[in-house]
Amino acid sequence: MVNKSAQFKNMVKHISQVPESIVRQEEKLTAASPFRQKFHIEAKSGFLNDPNGLSFFNGKYHLFYQWTPLAFKQNPSIWHHGWYHLISSDLVNWQDMGPAIESDTSLDKHGTYSGSAIAVDDKLFCMYTGNTWTNTQTDDWRRLPYQVGVWMDQKNHFKKIDKPLITDTFSDCTGHLRDPKIWMHDNNYYAILGAQRKDLTGTAKIIKSAGRDLTSWQKYGELKTNEPHLGYMWECPDYFELNGRGVLLFSPQGLSAEDEYYNNIYQTGYFIGEPLDYDTLEFKHGKFHELDAGFDFYASQTLEAPDGRRIMFAWFGISEIDYPTTKYHYSGCLTIPRELIVKDKKLLQRPIRELEKLRKKEIQKDVLVDGLTELSITENITQELDFEVDLSSADKFMLDLRANQDNSQHTRLIIDKNEQCCLLSRKKSGISFAEKYGVERRRQVKFARNLRVHIFIDVSSVEIFIGKGEVVFSARIFPNDDQTKIFAQSIGGKSHLIGKIWDL
Repeated sequence: MVNKSAQFKNMVKHISQVPESIVRQEEKLTAASPFRQKFHIEAKSGFLNDPNGLSFFNGKYHLFYQWTPLAFKQNPSIWHHGWYHLISSDLVNWQDMGPAIESDTSLDKHGTYSGSAIAVDDKLFCMYTGNTWTNTQTDDWRRLPYQVGVWMDQKNHFKKIDKPLITDTFSDCTGHLRDPKIWMHDNNYYAILGAQRKDLTGTAKIIKSAGRDLTSWQKYGELKTNEPHLGYMWECPDYFELNGRGVLLFSPQGLSAEDEYYNNIYQTGYFIGEPLDYDTLEFKHGKFHELDAGFDFYASQTLEAPDGRRIMFAWFGISEIDYPTTKYHYSGCLTIPRELIVKDKKLLQRPIRELEKLRKKEIQKDVLVDGLTELSITENITQELDFEVDLSSADKFMLDLRANQDNSQHTRLIIDKNEQCCLLSRKKSGISFAEKYGVERRRQVKFARNLRVHIFIDVSSVEIFIGKGEVVFSARIFPNDDQTKIFAQSIGGKSHLIGKIWDL
C-alpha cells in the first residue's frame, strides 16, 4: 500500500506557488483541444467536477466549481484541489474571478471538497468539507472530515473561519461525511450532508446553527427517509421546498442497473414528498427518480433565483470515466442551467429563459419527413433546436445530430410512438469511450401524436429536453470535424416537423 504522506508530498497550498510557465503550458495544451465548448462552463485546464456555492449575492449570481487545474500534469506531479469562482448577472455570461478557496490550512490540507453558500447581510457565507487524513505513516489511514466556514465580502475577498464548524463524522458513520448544502428555516440555519453509515449504506445527515450564529454548529441528526439501503454513499444532497413540496436531490453511489434505469457508473436523482419535519427530521416522500436519463450527469446543486425560480447546475460528467479530452489535460464541464418545476410528484427540467440571449441566426422549419431528410442547418455546429414532431401518421421519428455527409456517424434520437419511448444512442457519435456502461439510454414517454423536442448542441455535448421537461438526456459526444449535419427520418409513414433552429 502506498504511503499517504508520499502521495501528497508534492501538493502545493496555492496555484500561485506553481511556476507560471507550467500553468501556461497546461492552459495552452487545453486551449488546443478541438472539443472545447462554446457556451458551457469549462476550466482553463485540469479537472472540473461539482458545481459549488451557487448563490445570489451583491446583485450577482455566484458560481464556484471543484477545480484541480494540474490534474493531468505528470512531470512534475503537482496535486491541487480547490474552488474556482465565476460571477454573472444573467446566468449565461460569466466573469472569471479566478481561484477562490484553496487547500491551504490544516483543516483542508488534502482537498477543499464540495459545499454551498448563502447570503447573510452584506457577506456571503460559504461552507465546505475540508478533507484530511490521519495515520498516513501506516496502512491504517483514516479520513478525518472537517466542515469549514468562509466569509466572502462584497469585494470578493475570502476569509476562512479558523476553527472547524463540525469536527469529524457522526458516531454511526464512517469518515465519509461531506458536501454541506446550507439553507435557512425559521431563523435557524441548517445544512444537509452526504454520509455513509458504518454498515456501508448511504444516508444524509443534518447539522444546525442556532439563530444567526454561523460559527456554532451542532450535529442535529439523520434525515429519516423510507430508503435505508439505497446505495453505499450519498453525495451532494440538496434539500429545498418548491410549490409546497419537499425535494431532496442527491447522488447515491452503488445502485445496480435495473432495466433502463441506473445504467451509469453513479447516479443522481431525487425524492419528492411532504415538507421536512424539522423537529423529528422525518421526510415522507415518494420513490427515487433519476434526474437525467443520459450518460453524463452528476452532483447537481440548486439555488433560488431572486424571482423565486429554482435553478440547477450539475457536473456534465461522472468520475472514473476517461473522457477523450484528457489527451489535452482537461476533463469536465457544467450543464446548462435548468429551471426545476414540480408537477404530478415529479420534477420537470427546462432550459432557463436567459439562454435565449445566445441565439443568433434563426431558421424556421416546417417539413414533412419521409425518407432520410437533411434539415437545412445554420452556419454553426453549436445550435438550439425547438420543434414539435407530429407522429400521427408514422411509427417512429429519428433525428441524427452531428452527422457526417453519408450519415454513417451521428448521435441518434429515436421517438417511438408505438412503444411510447425515446431512445438516445451515441454508438456512432464519434470517438468511443465508456462503452462498458452502454451506448444507449431509453425512457418511457407518454404522448398522443405530438411531442416537443428541445435540444442544445455544443461542440462536444447534447442536452435534449423531451415534452415539458419530464425526460432529459445529457450526453458528452466527441464527433469528427466533418460531422456538421442534421438528418431526420420517418419510419412507418410520414412525420411532420414544425419548429426553429438557431445558431448559438
